[in-house]
Amino acid sequence: MSALEPGERSDGALSPQTRKLQVPYALLAATVLLVMGIADPRVWSNSWAWTAVSILAVATIIALIATQLPAGSGRARSVVPMLDLAAIAVLLVDASAPRTLALLAVLPAFWIGIVAGRRGIAIVAAVSAVIAAILGVHLAGTTGTLLTANAVGTVLIPASLMAAAWSAHYYSRLLERQQRTLLERERERTEIARKAAADATLIDAVFETARIGLMLLDPEGRIERVNPTLREHPAIAGASVATMLDGARFLEIDTRRRIRHSRTPFVRAARGEAFDNVDCWISRPGHDLVAIRLSSRPITINGEFRGSIASIDDVTAYMRMLEDRDDFVALVSHELRTPLTSIAGYLEIALDEELPDDLRSWLETAQRNSNRLRALVEDLLVVGEMSRGEVQLQSTEVDLRALAVDAVALLEHRARRKRVALRLIDGPAVVVEGDARRLSQVIENLISNGIKYTHDDGDVEVRVEVDGREAVVSVRDDGPGVRPDEVARVFERFYRSSSARESQLPGAGLGLWICRMIVHAHGGSIDFSSELGVGSVASFRLPRGD
Repeated sequence: MSALEPGERSDGALSPQTRKLQVPYALLAATVLLVMGIADPRVWSNSWAWTAVSILAVATIIALIATQLPAGSGRARSVVPMLDLAAIAVLLVDASAPRTLALLAVLPAFWIGIVAGRRGIAIVAAVSAVIAAILGVHLAGTTGTLLTANAVGTVLIPASLMAAAWSAHYYSRLLERQQRTLLERERERTEIARKAAADATLIDAVFETARIGLMLLDPEGRIERVNPTLREHPAIAGASVATMLDGARFLEIDTRRRIRHSRTPFVRAARGEAFDNVDCWISRPGHDLVAIRLSSRPITINGEFRGSIASIDDVTAYMRMLEDRDDFVALVSHELRTPLTSIAGYLEIALDEELPDDLRSWLETAQRNSNRLRALVEDLLVVGEMSRGEVQLQSTEVDLRALAVDAVALLEHRARRKRVALRLIDGPAVVVEGDARRLSQVIENLISNGIKYTHDDGDVEVRVEVDGREAVVSVRDDGPGVRPDEVARVFERFYRSSSARESQLPGAGLGLWICRMIVHAHGGSIDFSSELGVGSVASFRLPRGD
């Protein structure tokens, strides 16, 4: 019961090789006949024995030449076991032949059940009926125990042949279905492997040809692979992938302060953090400063962290352009400061005089716009100083609550004009180390923003509290809020949210950026959260001095 020989046709999962089955079977039958002839030489005087031998010989010859007859090999495999069954039936015609010879028909019955299926079962049923009839005829000449044994054999032997044929058919088809299932699964695995190989080839091609730098990090954070764009970068690349960032220092894009090692974008990527468009400067000995923009995504397979992929884009030219712009703005702002101061001074002198109501109204409008312009110029000068890292902090012990009280008192009149309820939540003093003037600027800016964007009859709430080893100042308003996709950008320079633009409120988009720079210079963090149509909360945290 193995694979087919050349020229044979499979009719089931089990495909017997005709020659390899028939030759041993013919030898077994010949051995039985030989033993019978030795025990009783009269066997050879019986024409039925020679007829059976002749039929077995024909079956064996057919089996031997079956592989040379591909067109009829399928039929040959059915004919051979049928001839074997006929030979056994012929032997049993002789009344003197042992009834146990019928057991030799079990193997051909099993064989034909495999080869011919239901048709084979029908053939075996017909042969079994013939054998039962032959055995029944011989019952008349027996008595006693022999009669009983022959009667039992007359029933059991045909039943055994039928059971053998049915079992062969059933299990061959069962194995055939299993084999087909296994083959289908193997084809699916092969197809999956082929697609995986094609996908891997495509991914490799994309990785190698991308014009943006790509870096693959393993789960331990080691650089595993970089693409040619990054490998050929003069300031990032190195002698090998493992050493390409040796000696590199990472600096903040705005102030060029050194970034803590744990917060550098490559360390964050190695930890599996997901982030987009983080800018920083890279300083390496023997190279000019290079600005990069880095995004990272973790690689997770079946819930297991397998590393990270980082994209690195060189934005040095863009950042140099921004610096040139800031230098130009700072220069223009510096040149505007003196004439604006003079204009504001003369307006104050003029408003101290007795003036007609119309003229006074005009001068007050001019003064308000002069003050707005002067505030904008001051902000632009601060931006220039901070961008060049020229901000000097005069650190002393500062009570943040006292600064908040002063800021609320200073801006109370502005809140009243908009009918906004501005209140400071009571609490104890909160002392930190910092520059009082700069921190006042942050608190005033956050409160001013809250008032500006709160609707008339709205509410602005200021809190100063302690959270562990940090001091927290927060300003909550019930203004229009900011869209979720804009929240991350509110601290960018010159950025104004869509709600701010739609409201047509004045502003240059510098206030929150200045706040962020001052808070970061104090070693703190600043945050902004918002819900569209509900309001916003701006807060910052500073380390406490105790």
